[in-house]
Amino acid sequence: MSSARPDRAEGWRATRPGVRLALGYAVVFALSATALFALTYAALGFFLHRQDSAFLRSQLDAAEATYARDGLAGVRRLAARLQGDDRGEEVLIRIADADNATRLLALPDAWLPGDFARLGTEAPRVGGPVELWNEREGQSLDYYTRRLPGGDVLQVGLNSDERDDVLEAFPRVVGVVAVPLLLLAVFGGWLMAVRALRPVRQLIGTLEAIADTGDVRERAPAPEARGEFADLFALFNRMLDRIEGLVGRLRGTLDDVAHDLRTPLTALRGTAELALQQERDAEGYRRALGRIVESAEAAEATLATVMEVAEAEAGALRLDRTPVDLDAVVADVADLFGLVAEEKGVALTVGPGRAGTVDGDRQRLRRALANLVDNAVKYTPPGERVDIEAGGAPGAALVTVRDTGVGIAPDELPLVWDRLYRSERTRHERGLGLGLSLARAIAEAHGGRLDAESTLGGGSAFTLRLPVGAASLSKV
Repeated sequence: MSSARPDRAEGWRATRPGVRLALGYAVVFALSATALFALTYAALGFFLHRQDSAFLRSQLDAAEATYARDGLAGVRRLAARLQGDDRGEEVLIRIADADNATRLLALPDAWLPGDFARLGTEAPRVGGPVELWNEREGQSLDYYTRRLPGGDVLQVGLNSDERDDVLEAFPRVVGVVAVPLLLLAVFGGWLMAVRALRPVRQLIGTLEAIADTGDVRERAPAPEARGEFADLFALFNRMLDRIEGLVGRLRGTLDDVAHDLRTPLTALRGTAELALQQERDAEGYRRALGRIVESAEAAEATLATVMEVAEAEAGALRLDRTPVDLDAVVADVADLFGLVAEEKGVALTVGPGRAGTVDGDRQRLRRALANLVDNAVKYTPPGERVDIEAGGAPGAALVTVRDTGVGIAPDELPLVWDRLYRSERTRHERGLGLGLSLARAIAEAHGGRLDAESTLGGGSAFTLRLPVGAASLSKV
């Protein structure tokens, strides 16, 4: 017995959701219909009782008025008139004296005088009528008793035959209607299941298409303008957008890695092959090994930079956040590139403004600023200048690296953020084309941004904008 119940439960869970939904709807509909029929039956009985009681009181009043006006003969004529009516022939009229001896008796249909042997002359009831049961006919009779002037007792009753016929016919009618209602419930449940599960099937179709083709550009069509399914599909499509972006960035990263690792790996292999092909002294082998180590370090640095940019663009870059004095970072970077700028003949200056303190990763912010200053010094001819200006704006700290170098053409300015992008005029300079990409990714990882302005031949200005206060905690 203990193993049968889990099996049944497992079998029910294994049933298709559409079938379960249709059957569940049919069961709920059937239970609701049963409750409605029961309520209707009770209400019908209640109103029939009220109708009979009102009719009975009206006949009691009529019989009393007739007795007061015309006496016993008048009541006898009233009873005769009632016997000619379908409803009237179900009425009992009895007048008895103070000793309960019957003076007048008009019997309802199918009742005999002996059926009223137990009919007493009790005082009138304040509530409803008194019920008298007829075992022989299986019927009941409701009657009222009223004392008349002079000591006689008037009793008027109504047979329940018609009311019982209506109430007995009701279950039979319900039984006839129940079969088509049940079929209608199953059909309605099937329609509801089809309609309710249509969005789910559309979602499954989209997932199957993505699984079969691997094309994450597929999108699920929203089944409706508003509602839970519309929210679900919008969230699903947003997830696909994010996946598509991640896949695209992953492919771009792999392409960048493959492209940029080719040069140091080729140099590494070439140096090793030459070292193997030619006999050299110990010093020659050391120089070859040194070049191999340099090429390996260059490949490692390229790989680390590309992966760091990819992590930052994907929102997965981990930041070791602490309060950072941005002005100290600016001074540190200026000291770092001061000698390089001096050797090239470029004047590197730091303005008097202050950026203040931000919540961020000091090492990564230092690297972003270093990339900006390195680019500025690299592309500024001797005799020109590079200025680092710190300042503030409402809710933000600003650091601008401005140069008077070669500048950037308007059509190339949006491309400088692309990984490995280098214009034709700057390919002679050293570098991988990753500095600006990484600087912008670090800025966005901190909840800020990096903006660029440039004029061809008139220099460039790159502004790092970082949030301060509560805004600086917007990204983790």
